[in-house]
Amino acid sequence: MAAAILRFEDSRVTGPYSLRVSRLPAADKGGKWEICGICDGIEPAVFNRLKALLDAGRREEAWEGCLQYVLDNTAAVRSWLGSDAFPATEFMLRDHFFNSGSRNTGKILQRALNVHGAGLVVDGIPGKQTRQMLQTVLAQTGESEFLSTLNERRKSFYHSCKQFPVFGKGWLNRSNEAYRFAQSLV
Repeated sequence: MAAAILRFEDSRVTGPYSLRVSRLPAADKGGKWEICGICDGIEPAVFNRLKALLDAGRREEAWEGCLQYVLDNTAAVRSWLGSDAFPATEFMLRDHFFNSGSRNTGKILQRALNVHGAGLVVDGIPGKQTRQMLQTVLAQTGESEFLSTLNERRKSFYHSCKQFPVFGKGWLNRSNEAYRFAQSLV
């Protein structure tokens, strides 16, 4: 999962030997530089540690650090699901979490559950009721159907963002790529 998320962040990175520091677009709010979505403006300590490893030629260690960071940064998603029984849903949520944060991911999850009749308040906080409804909806609809709804809610979220005119095409492509990858896990 983590390796796929890193590839979605930088399609030219396929492993330790293609790992690189990239300049962020001027309109990006993450800072000036990134390593597969790990930005100097958001996570400067992590970014600087990974960059130092790359500069020292310790590429495999830097790659492992990136993978671990993705898993640690998105670990809350597993608690929302309660188990590893739904890897495709876990992947879709982890990918969005890494790309857009906890609150936004909680909102798309709640909106997707509401499409299936959950009746949740969309506050972005996956509390007990959201987690219970997630289990219920997955059991009732099956993972494939829920993934489709989750992908649609994710794309709707991107359309609502102020920066959609600048980054929208890439966001939608990422959403579709993540959806295809998630379908391979069902």
